[in-house]
Amino acid sequence: MKIRALFNRLSLFWVLQISGWTVYGYIYYLMNYALSEKPLDLRNIIGFALTWLAAFLVTLLLREIYHRLFEHTKQLAQIAWAVLLGSALGSLLWLLVDRTISIPLWGMEQFWKWMREPLFMQVRTAYFNAFLLLTWSALYFFIKFWREWSLERDRSEKARLLANTAQLQMLRYQLNPHFLFNSLNSIRALVEEDQNKARETITELAELLRYSLTSQNNGDVPLARELEAIRHYFAIEEKRYEDNLETIYEIEPATEEQTIPSFLLHPLVENAVKYGMQTSTMPLQIRIRTRLVQNTLEICIWNSGKWLAEDSPQHLPSAGTGTGITNIRQRLETAYPCRYDFEIGPDENGVSACIRIRREAR
Repeated sequence: MKIRALFNRLSLFWVLQISGWTVYGYIYYLMNYALSEKPLDLRNIIGFALTWLAAFLVTLLLREIYHRLFEHTKQLAQIAWAVLLGSALGSLLWLLVDRTISIPLWGMEQFWKWMREPLFMQVRTAYFNAFLLLTWSALYFFIKFWREWSLERDRSEKARLLANTAQLQMLRYQLNPHFLFNSLNSIRALVEEDQNKARETITELAELLRYSLTSQNNGDVPLARELEAIRHYFAIEEKRYEDNLETIYEIEPATEEQTIPSFLLHPLVENAVKYGMQTSTMPLQIRIRTRLVQNTLEICIWNSGKWLAEDSPQHLPSAGTGTGITNIRQRLETAYPCRYDFEIGPDENGVSACIRIRREAR
């Protein structure tokens, strides 16, 4: 990967270097030959090529200096001074190299004629060269900073994705032991009462564990699969509570292909059974309703129990720490930042927990 990145970086420089100076050469040709009466003979062509080569070599030298400077510091003030100084000295070097390598073409007499030109003409040429090198230097550092910013952005994005994946895995592992503990308690209670029901419950638990394993590496699953896992869970609880538990499903077919984080709903149905059994008249009713309203997926889990606030004198001592609800909020925030609503509280003579996920427009 490092070799490939180095190759791409070198390729970008050489493409820009060659194409940029080619454009300069074309403009130089238009200004000095195509738009003037100056003849374009072989010596002028070679002389122009030598001028172009001098500029090309000077910028290669500046590139090496700038590259070492950029490795040492990225302070804009120091880089600005280096660019100004480099452009000034580079323009003088360009002029000297251009005229020196032209000696075999034009001879020493022409060389000394150039060197004896009026000062303002030499300064004008140096200023023009300095302007070109200043432009080249500014573009060089602009691309340098842009590539540095792009790489840093990619690294930050990759780190964010890795952090989100790690967080989702952590939250998943906090949920699974809680679910497994309660399911095993249900099986233990059934073993002494009805072994056939215990075997059936073990089968249901095995299906739940299979779902947990197959969805472990997939952050999102179709809602239909999540509901299938919930049905396995209720099958276990219905064998435990028998006629004291009644489940109702109101599932819109259009919602079943919508994806959600796996095991997102399990803490809600588990709480509905746990606290509903302590506060509801029997049988405890639990209703799961899903709807797709425009571009929003709505999932509501309602139970016929009573909502007891933490400051209520009737608040249950057995109430948990709220880790499950906190995990749901964290998973929703990680998966759908600023695109979800999660409400839980009293509703329709019972307790309702509703999740609404606004899908991104395509």
